[in-house]
Amino acid sequence: MPAGLLLVVIVLAGIKASLDFWCVAALAVGIVILPGLMYKKFAVIARKFGLPSSGRTVAVTTLTIAGALACVLLSVPAPVPATVLGLVAGNGLLALARRWMNASAHVSVTTFAALWVTDVFGSVFIWLLVLSPMMMLSRTALREHTWREAVSGALLGIITYGCFVGTKNWSWIS
Repeated sequence: MPAGLLLVVIVLAGIKASLDFWCVAALAVGIVILPGLMYKKFAVIARKFGLPSSGRTVAVTTLTIAGALACVLLSVPAPVPATVLGLVAGNGLLALARRWMNASAHVSVTTFAALWVTDVFGSVFIWLLVLSPMMMLSRTALREHTWREAVSGALLGIITYGCFVGTKNWSWIS
């Protein structure tokens, strides 16, 4: 579910930037689909090339950073570069948070996506903010996470959104 929601955010960012179908598709593949496949299939790929399976996070982060740099260097219109750089920060923060606790990626991504859509498409979508507490209730009711892990996920989503806002305000990105 988090990868699917990130895919929606990236596609919406491409549409908002008035990119054509093929550019939006390339953006989706480069920013979400390839890193997602690397995350899911890393053990198989690592075995095939004799690499340690512990490098999964580094490989996914490298692909995501490469996609973010490509967006900036190719001068992809706003809000794509800021969105992608926000996602890079969010992935990094989640990887760090998961070293100490099982912070909820579901809550993090849902919180970021709701804030992002409200920011990019207007306050008419403010009702989406109810999705974050609903996801927190869902994850704790299913006993997938504790309340501490769910709240940590929400905070990560807010920080990721903050990275997006900060990045979109940098003059060299916009």
